[in-house]
Amino acid sequence: MSTDRPYCEVQVSITKITQNNEWMPFRWQLESVTVIGPNAEPIPDNDEFKCWSRAKVELYLDEVDGYYLNCTANHPAWFVHYRLDEEMGDEAIPEVRMVTLSYNEAGRTMDGGELVENVPTDKLTAGWLAEFTQKHFVSEPRKRRRPASFVAPGARTSDNVGKNDT
Repeated sequence: MSTDRPYCEVQVSITKITQNNEWMPFRWQLESVTVIGPNAEPIPDNDEFKCWSRAKVELYLDEVDGYYLNCTANHPAWFVHYRLDEEMGDEAIPEVRMVTLSYNEAGRTMDGGELVENVPTDKLTAGWLAEFTQKHFVSEPRKRRRPASFVAPGARTSDNVGKNDT
């Protein structure tokens, strides 16, 4: 049994934006995620207002529901989780922790109190994700709701199902 997963290598660009604020003179903002080849040369990091990172993005079968949500959105997106080392203060550089195409994975990360930003995918990536999702996504059949036995059959509506008026 093979454990090979579809994947791509990406280059993440995060830009330092200056602000007119004495408490927070700048902020970092996700600029782009670009698919690159596995042997691509790294972009030189000579711009103090940009930070580049590389990441491997794998597609997992147990995340297919999150991929489906991304594929059916108006604009499929890359989701990037990064952190700043707060102890470094103004000298902190973003450290990319995760790049994903799953809405659910991004949501779980945000539920944990972490920062996740997104940028739209290119058409080629959106097609690659849609192909994987179409191949593996299985919608769950709707389950029949059992009637509320404590409500008279004529009075049963979706509003009072599950309510106990005792």
